[in-house]
Amino acid sequence: MQLYPLKLVSVVGETVIMEEIAQRALGFGATGFSMIEISNGRGSRSARNVNLTGEAKTMKLEFVVSMEIAEKIVKYVSQEYFEDYACIAWLSDVQVMRGEQYAE
Repeated sequence: MQLYPLKLVSVVGETVIMEEIAQRALGFGATGFSMIEISNGRGSRSARNVNLTGEAKTMKLEFVVSMEIAEKIVKYVSQEYFEDYACIAWLSDVQVMRGEQYAE
């Protein structure tokens, strides 16, 4: 079994910006992404609860990428969205099988 060291980029933010972030990340070289609705949570900008509103306003977007692509994604997100949207992004070290699928 061979494991490949890569980065997991996680972005949590308002639904309205997530598709644009996903498309830009693909343009940077990400080979895919996962996006899920966040049912509830609390942060510095507000509290969210889908159970009360019936509508997801927060999503989590994830990419498994090289460090080079990860840096491009978080730089883009921080420059374009942090000031005007409820949004956070972070990197985590991961080791994945079939890592050649994530190579540039």
